[in-house]
Amino acid sequence: MAKQRVTLVQVAKDAGVSPATVSHFMNGNFHRMRPETREKISDSITKLGYQANPVAKSLITGKMYTIGLVLSNSTYDGYFEDLYFLHFAKVLKQQLKTMGYKLILLDFDEIFMNIQMVDGIIVKATLETEKFMPRLMDLNVPVITIGRHNLSYGAHIVRVNDYQCGQTGVDHLMSRGYHKIIILTYPHGQVPGFDDRLNGASQAMQEKGNLTTVITGDMTESFGYDTVMQLHSNGQLPQALFCLNDISAIGVLKACKDLNLSVPENLAVLGVDDMPTVSELLSLSTIRHPINELALNASELIIQSVETKGEPVQPVDRMFPIELMARHTS
Repeated sequence: MAKQRVTLVQVAKDAGVSPATVSHFMNGNFHRMRPETREKISDSITKLGYQANPVAKSLITGKMYTIGLVLSNSTYDGYFEDLYFLHFAKVLKQQLKTMGYKLILLDFDEIFMNIQMVDGIIVKATLETEKFMPRLMDLNVPVITIGRHNLSYGAHIVRVNDYQCGQTGVDHLMSRGYHKIIILTYPHGQVPGFDDRLNGASQAMQEKGNLTTVITGDMTESFGYDTVMQLHSNGQLPQALFCLNDISAIGVLKACKDLNLSVPENLAVLGVDDMPTVSELLSLSTIRHPINELALNASELIIQSVETKGEPVQPVDRMFPIELMARHTS
């Protein structure tokens, strides 16, 4: 026989309080409640195994206690190959859970069809997601972008100092004696943060009297691999490849292994991101982005915005510093 659902009234009876008091407790309105009352209700909930009805709770509070992490449609599969993104989503989910919210993944078609499902939206800033930003801002829910778009749409922004990232990478490679450097990045305009990285790198190259050589692509592992294969077959290998993400740098390292190229003697490799565990295991030199801080700040900021009860919140732009992780590959 199926076990019957425990009701709020049963919890109230067990704790010796009114159902209204339990309801206040479940909705977080217990600031004026005596500590012993809170403890009795908490003990009864645990003992009876009570679980709040999310539909009923949303009807009372007007919230779904759900945040949508929006993926751009064309790169949906790529997100699940990106350990950096997966770690970001994991930390974000864990932090939101401590605040009483859950995280769901949605593409753009889904978010516009199911806006009633979420209280706030977090989206990665790319050229594709920028196309949807005006519509997204009209949905009347808080929006945070991870990274900046080309235009300002009134959304909150959480990002790293990408310009400094590019400068730091070039300064590091040239300080190690690598002057013939090729930079791997996205085509201009596709991901504004990568444009900032390239601008920082180009400025550092120019200050040292060097020209900037760039190869653009989809910044996948296969792109990094194929780039090295092509450069090697043409006899155009540089002294160093500055890959503006770790995924393409991993592809570069695979190609070096297949070609029996010694790293960094035959080719130095520098990435960006410092993907948790993987980059360190490969001893990949990289520019670390504070992924945990980004996720924690995004979660705190979105919940603050959701819980303002309709009061306007001024958009903020939080920028975090980067850190060079000089390892074996450079």
